[in-house]
Order: sequence, then structure tokens, then C-alpha cells
Amino acid sequence: MPPFTLGHFSQVCCQLLNHYFGEIVGQVGAYLLRRGHRPLFDIPCATGLSIAEVKKALAVMIQHNLVKFEASERNNNIAEYSIIHHNVYCLLRYPKYLYMIKRIYGTSEEILLEILLNLGQASASNVIFQSANRLKEANDPSALHQSFLKLAQDNFIIRCPKLADNANMQKVPTLVVEEKEKFTVPHLEIGPIAKLLKENATQLGEHSDSEVIWRVNHERFDVELRNVILVNAAARRVDSTAGELYHLILKLWRECSNPDSPTTNALSFNVIKDAVRKNEGSSPVLLEHFEQYLRVLYEDTSSLITKVGDAGGGQFILNYSIVFENLACATLDSIVLERFGSKALRLFRLTRIQKFMEQDQMQNIAMIPAKEAKMFTYKLLEHNFLQIKELKKGTSNFAPVKSFILFHVDLPQVARTALEASYKGLFNAMVRQMHDLTDNKRLLDKHARLETLLESLRGEGLPEDELAYLSDSMTAAEKSLVARIHSMNDHLTLGQTQADDTILILESYLKFSSMT
Repeated sequence: MPPFTLGHFSQVCCQLLNHYFGEIVGQVGAYLLRRGHRPLFDIPCATGLSIAEVKKALAVMIQHNLVKFEASERNNNIAEYSIIHHNVYCLLRYPKYLYMIKRIYGTSEEILLEILLNLGQASASNVIFQSANRLKEANDPSALHQSFLKLAQDNFIIRCPKLADNANMQKVPTLVVEEKEKFTVPHLEIGPIAKLLKENATQLGEHSDSEVIWRVNHERFDVELRNVILVNAAARRVDSTAGELYHLILKLWRECSNPDSPTTNALSFNVIKDAVRKNEGSSPVLLEHFEQYLRVLYEDTSSLITKVGDAGGGQFILNYSIVFENLACATLDSIVLERFGSKALRLFRLTRIQKFMEQDQMQNIAMIPAKEAKMFTYKLLEHNFLQIKELKKGTSNFAPVKSFILFHVDLPQVARTALEASYKGLFNAMVRQMHDLTDNKRLLDKHARLETLLESLRGEGLPEDELAYLSDSMTAAEKSLVARIHSMNDHLTLGQTQADDTILILESYLKFSSMT
């Protein structure tokens, strides 16, 4: 690894590249993360890799849409490469993508997405062909074709840019894609695919849509993950039926609004009610108490729904900046509580609500002894959860200047501090998980082989006493260690998932607060 320091976000990205694509790709990725736009001939010198290794690493990352290239500003004949930071970080969310698609659609769509994630970029016919090979019972690929159409129609997959018309005249080609074609699947010839499947072919070869390449649309998944957080918040705030109603309303907002806008377009009461009636999955409780649940949601202080008018039975919007500010505040409150305790949380929350407060005022209103109040205040100040502002008041040209020290919470700054700490915790969890799995690889492989053997013999009807004899080939200490490693691995995976949820909340808050 080159001798330069990476930030915590970049360290997470580098760790992901190492884990998914190997050390060489990780080294090239780390250099691009650190240095930004760089030409090809700079990378071998900085990383100590050969030009062939660098080219192969860049090809892998371009295939998976992790690196982009463009002509240099200084010389249009030289291409400069740069990392697409968000796409690299989204490698961590691939399991969430698969679970989400399986929950929304089913197994076929999940397999299609998994194949596309593994390939990085591929044509629709190739993805369908490989998915049908994975699903041995799928002799007719037309069903998979319909599943692919669903994913494209709902924007979960998107076309890759193709060469521009004048690309042949340029040393560094330009890639473009028309807006109307982004989610349009061309006509596919299903017959040749079905024929190859019946012949047990392993490669598709040339096909009608070879030049139309698809990839996963990370932005669409970000919106869906964000909506999952909002639905879970509604369910925790009220109950599961309120979460069901909120999920339905979010669908309506997505259809009529730009997901990157800080506020959605207004929906009327009658439109929401009609949607609830027409939705086949609506529970009887929601149909019966729809008005009460809607009222609870828009009257709640969490502002998950904001009422902006009375036309059509009421007009309702979602103000993302307010909702994610409330979620960010709740997240920061939880962090302060876990790190410093309930008294520090009381001071932090009080200061955030009151905007600006003096030290004496804080300890009096919070009803905390002066010594403890000062200790917690300066702990919060030290860790950047509180900020100070000095006001000077001069009485005359000769009298000494009197200063007032006011404590306040700069919420965006605190959110950035917590975001950096989340990246650090995520990186530490990933490194610890990789360390445990690498150090105990031989033992884990031995246990996996033994479990596979026992499962196959159990299926053949081998007596239990012989199975027990085989099972004893691993000592009790080894079995205990494997169980402990698996338990630790599960906890670290869960910790990474929770850290990612926190990161998504804080990033969404910073994104929408910057728009207002």
C-alpha cells in the first residue's frame, strides 16, 4: 500500500475493493481515492504495480462502474481516471439490494439482480441466459424476460452509456445515453436463448442486444432504502398498520415527485383514500380506520406527513429536510446517550432546543449539579457535540470588555462529526471481521467440509452413531471456537448494517439541509 493516509470513508472504500476484487484492485483504488483524477501512466509509478496489472485493475473497476474516465483538461488526447466514490461504498449494500428485490418481487428478480451485480455490466439477454442456467427448472426464459422488464420499468436497473456519434474522431471516447432510453428494454429474441438452454450451453455468444448494456441503478436503491427507514420510523412511532399506510403514500409520492427534491408534490386526501381501497394488500384494520391513522401521522411531531391545505379533503406533502432533521436529531441523541450518559443527553438536547445558552443557565434548567454540568458540557464541547460563541460587550473606551460565552449546537457540523465516527466504526468492524475470518480460515474450511459431508451422508440414510463418529473428528474446543467465530461474525455484520443505516440517515439530512 502506498505511504499516504486515507480518511475513514476512503478506508472503508479501499477495504471493500480489497474484499471484493483483491489486493491489486485495492491498491489502484486507494491511489485514485487519494489523488482523484489521474492519467494511466501515473498509477504504476505510485503503486509499484506493472502497467498490465494496472490496466487489468482499471478494466475490472470500469466493468463494475466504480471508475470513470474523461479527457484531461490539459490534454484532450489523454484520459484521466477517477473513482466513483458512492458506487464503491454501495458494494456494502449489495446484500440489502438483493433482500429488497426478493421482498418486493420474488426469487426470479433476485437472481437476475445477483447475476447483474456479479457481472457489473451485461446485456439483458446475457443476464436472462445466466439466470436461467442458475434456475435449473426454468426451461422457458420468457418469465425471466418479464422479470427483467419489471426491474427496468421500476428503474432498479439502467442502461449504460454508449459511444457518442463522434467518438471515432476523439482519442478519448465520449459516452452518452438518451434520457428516454435509460429504462427502455429493446426487443429480445427469446427463442435462441431457450434453444441454447435446452442444449445445456454455458455461453450465449452473439445476440440481438449485445450492444445494449445494463447496470444496477444505485440512485433508485438509495431512494428505496431511504423509504424503508421512513416506513420503519412510522411503524415504530405508531404501529405496523401506520407503517403500511405510510409505505403506500410513499409510493404515490414517488410517482408524482422528484425523489431528490427537498419536498414532494401535494397529495389529496381523496387520492390517498382511493389508493388504499384499490390496494389488494391493504389490511382490514387500515381500511376501517384509514382517517384516524392518517390524522395521527400528520399531527405527530415527527412530521412524517405535513398538511399544507384543505382542498380535496386535505393536501399532504413530505418535507424531507424536516423529517431527516428529526431523524438525525434522534440518532445524535442516541449517540450522546451511549457515549456520555443521560445527563449529557439532557444538556445536549436542551441546548439544541434553546439555540444559545450560558453555562449557568444550562445547569439550572437541566437541574444538574454545577460540577457535573460543567464536566459534561466540556466533554460534549471536546468531542464537537457542542460549539461555543463569544459575545463581547464594551461599556466604554476605557472600561474592560465583558465577554459572554454561549453554548450552541451546530447540527450540520455535529452530523458530520457523527458521520465520520460512523465511517470509522464501520471500517473497524470490517477489519476485525476480515482478521477473524483470515486467521481461522483453515479451521472454518474444515468445519464447512465436515458439515457438507455429514449433510450428504444424512441424506443417504447413514445411521446416527456413524454420523456422530464422523462429527467427533473435530474436537470440542474446535467446535466451540467455530461457534464463537460465527457468533462474532454475525455481530460484526449486524453492526455494519446498523452503521450503514446511521450513515444513510445523516447523509440524507446533510443532503436535504443543503438544499433549503
